[in-house]
This record gives sequence, C-alpha cells and structure tokens, in this order.
Amino acid sequence: MGLGLAVLGTVLACIPAAFGIGVIVLLAGSVVSLIGLFRKGATKWPSIVGMILAVVGGAVGTVVLIASLVANLPGPLDPTAPTDAPSTSTQEPTDAPTSGTAEGRLSPEELGVGLAETLRAGGVTSYDDMPDFYPCAGQFIYDSELSDETLRLITSAQEPLPAEKDAAEQVLRDAIDTCDPDGEGSFG
Repeated sequence: MGLGLAVLGTVLACIPAAFGIGVIVLLAGSVVSLIGLFRKGATKWPSIVGMILAVVGGAVGTVVLIASLVANLPGPLDPTAPTDAPSTSTQEPTDAPTSGTAEGRLSPEELGVGLAETLRAGGVTSYDDMPDFYPCAGQFIYDSELSDETLRLITSAQEPLPAEKDAAEQVLRDAIDTCDPDGEGSFG
C-alpha cells in the first residue's frame, strides 16, 4: 500500500497544478512504507521501494514545478515583433475613449491631431479653416478596422504597415471625402 501511494504521489507531484496534493500523498506513502518496513512477517522490498520512490518523486516533482514556473515567467519583449495583429473583425468600436493609452488604440482626438500635424508637415493647411474636419477625420479613422500600430504610424507621418498600406490609403481618402464632402479644402 505504501508503494502504491508513493507511485500515485509521484505522478501527482509531477503535475504543477496538483503538486500540493502530490506532496501530501507522497508523505502518506512514506509513512505507510515505514510502517510496512517494521511489520513482522511482511515482505520488506515494497516498503523499501515505496520509501525511496517517495523521496525521488518529491525531488522530481519539485524540479518539474520549478521548471514550469520559470518557463511561464514573462520574458523581455522582442522590439521588432508587431504588438498588434491586423483586425479582421467587422465589429466597430462601441465607445470612443477620451484619451489613448501608450499601449492601446489612439483616441479619435489624438488621431485628428496627428492627422493635422502630418498634413501640415506636408504643406497642407487648407483644412485648418474647417474646425470640424480634423475631429471628424479622427473619428472616421478611429472607427476603421486598421490596426493600432498602423494608426500610430500614419498619425506620426510614417508609412503604415505593409499589409495595411492599401487599406490605410483608402481609409484616409474616405475620411477626407466624408469630412469634406464639398471639397472645400484642397488635398492633392
């Protein structure tokens, strides 16, 4: 019986989620094996093997638990890896945040300001006389399915992600057409 408990305890101790239960079963296995070792007229080898297995199983279970914990520690992020995958969802964002975060999607206001700075840097100032243009364009771009990374790139006058370049150009054209339907501003 001590040998059986030691085997069961070893198996449970090697499962990180059941480590605590495994240790308790291993302790019970070693106690039962120790009792079996001193019983008169009983075979001694199962008790000896049970005691040895209880010690070895505890050590192996501890190593497995530590290795599992170390493997699941967060490591340094690869700065070249993209942080956001392009969205394939057709669901539009429901609420516009009042301000963006360093990690999340830029707010419509931040997108409008970034678009204004980008256009001004390119010499386009004709939309400056239209007070509703940049907030409207920022909301339109925010509602698009472009990834957060592409939004950051286009509002900082950089090229969008290659996989989304055509989509980004179309969103910008549509934003201008929607927010300046009469063509009051001139964007070449």
